[in-house]
Amino acid sequence: MTRKPLPRPVQPGSRLAVVAPAGPFDEEAFRAGLAWLGERYEVVHRPDIFAKTGYLAGDDARRLGELLDAVADPSVDAVVCARGGFGATRLLPGIDPALVREANKMIVGFSDITALHSVWARAGVRSIHAPMVAALGCASDTLRERWIDTLEHPGIARSWDLCPLNPKPRPVSGLLAGGNLAVLGALVGTPFAPRLEGRILFIEDVGERPYRIDRILTTMKQAGGLQGLAGLVVGAFTEGDPGPDGVSIEEVLTDHFGDAPFPVLTGFPAGHIAENEPIPLGAEAVIEDGRLDIRPASPDADLLT
Repeated sequence: MTRKPLPRPVQPGSRLAVVAPAGPFDEEAFRAGLAWLGERYEVVHRPDIFAKTGYLAGDDARRLGELLDAVADPSVDAVVCARGGFGATRLLPGIDPALVREANKMIVGFSDITALHSVWARAGVRSIHAPMVAALGCASDTLRERWIDTLEHPGIARSWDLCPLNPKPRPVSGLLAGGNLAVLGALVGTPFAPRLEGRILFIEDVGERPYRIDRILTTMKQAGGLQGLAGLVVGAFTEGDPGPDGVSIEEVLTDHFGDAPFPVLTGFPAGHIAENEPIPLGAEAVIEDGRLDIRPASPDADLLT
């Protein structure tokens, strides 16, 4: 497969399609986020986006059709998800990475949307791990500014000072990939698991007790999914307090990665937290001296697939 250039540009006035590929959402919060987006962009969504089928935003056919329509529509510049929850993995067999590659437009979301980030990565198209519409209505001005900046300037340099778990003397580089750990674990053994060799993997999660995080990481390791990582960046792991045994998630991560051959950084401010930092997945990243850097890209730069 040949390399793919930077994604279709987004600027004030661009057309954004909002989709609900996973769970249903709070309509009031959704409309607040939609109103904020509408101040800068032309925002469109299908009338049936408010559908509910149990814990899904409508049945699989509705959600898949909505997503594919947004990707294929030549008037749409980027796709923004309404909410995560559950359901995106059910759509994966119906998404052709070639369609995503041809459209070359970013998708924005996190949590369950990690499944779609995996498809975008396989297609060689950048995506953004960031707050979704139902959260943008009440987001801080600072977070909103970073959200816009990441969407409109995917090729600029960025940098975060983090905490090294296992300091390494030499810098490493690789494309940034990943997202929600539970979703990544659910993709193990399927044709849709992301290719992580040579990548810098970002992980976060919510509501998973330490032993469950241990189980997911053990499964990924035993399946060979973490072999060849260039580096690891650990985001927020929330609502995962220790059980009666007293073992914390931090201890689990140290047990798995304290002696890893690749550098591990912790404390990245992204995940199921109020100030969920947008992350440009698919960008070339560097880990050096406790810092994560995103390399700048020229408009005609290529992404490795």
